[in-house]
Amino acid sequence: MPRLLLLCVVLLFGCSPRPQSVASWPLVGDGAYAGDISEQGDLVTVSGDPEGVVVWDLNTQKPRYHLQMNVAPPDEKALTRDGYKPDTRVPNTPLPVTLARFSPNGQYLVTADQIRVALWRTKDGENLGFWQAGSFDGKPPQSQPYRSPVQTIRDIAVSDGGNFIAIARSDGVIVHFNRITGRRLEFLGHSEKINSIAMSPNGLYVLSGGNDHQALLWNSQSGQVMRRFPAKNRVVLVTMTDDGRYAFVDDAANQAAIWDIQSGKIKTRLATKKKQELFTSARFTNDGKELATGGPARQLLLWDTNTGQRIWHHEVGIAKGYGPRSAVVYGLGFAKGRLYSVSSAGLLEAWSLEKSNE
Repeated sequence: MPRLLLLCVVLLFGCSPRPQSVASWPLVGDGAYAGDISEQGDLVTVSGDPEGVVVWDLNTQKPRYHLQMNVAPPDEKALTRDGYKPDTRVPNTPLPVTLARFSPNGQYLVTADQIRVALWRTKDGENLGFWQAGSFDGKPPQSQPYRSPVQTIRDIAVSDGGNFIAIARSDGVIVHFNRITGRRLEFLGHSEKINSIAMSPNGLYVLSGGNDHQALLWNSQSGQVMRRFPAKNRVVLVTMTDDGRYAFVDDAANQAAIWDIQSGKIKTRLATKKKQELFTSARFTNDGKELATGGPARQLLLWDTNTGQRIWHHEVGIAKGYGPRSAVVYGLGFAKGRLYSVSSAGLLEAWSLEKSNE
């Protein structure tokens, strides 16, 4: 084939744009620090500046309310609620909210900056408590002097009833506590930094992954490890189905696997393209037959969990006036026969679940 003709073919077919979303809504004006979508697909949250934390109602397609956690440090009364004494090492400069997670039933929202956690009731935006969970200048436990004194928050999760909250820290510790009774457990099963956690709807089981090349499923009441999921590299993302059937574990070597939790064996590996498809978010469909993943460079993929093959691949959009030409996918949700995504570009987008011709 002549070179000129080959170039024309490449230009016509090889570089054709991917299909765009079927609908798009700008939620914050200048990009987002964090975001999530409820499993029911009716609520979306993003953290932006100066908007604060926006909770957006997908049914009315309007903001429900704004939560201003990152405007000023909480007062003494809020910090000491439920018997928790505040850590006095609160920074003078308020920090942006970099984590936001809905409970599986969507009735609660937990948000966090690098050292503080807040719990909100989604029906009216009522704050249910603030907790100090990390520090920049703390001291490691005497029994574990090798642990970093910097204890910033890496990930968070909240149970359906809003009673149980799990907090993963950069020093390798996961704190699980009952905000009603005050019971607190520190899980020390990981030897290095935690990158991602997921919690069962009842709050009794936590799946965690870290830099120690493993994901662990453990009982939050006893701290006992129920399953170990080894990885070839540091684990960057974990999630699981609400019924506890499957766990998704992705590592930095692109060895993304879906595990059968009951048998402790791999169900399937995703047919990823090495070093091209790192993931920042993931969500199973309710029946566990499909898995959606989002990445750090606009990647949005839908997978068949039985075969590990991709159903389609799209790219999330870039908001008008948004400076960066790339975006991180923060949250995913299935609802109304569509897949929804929210990204660092501040956009909520809806996608068709039909297989594309790529």
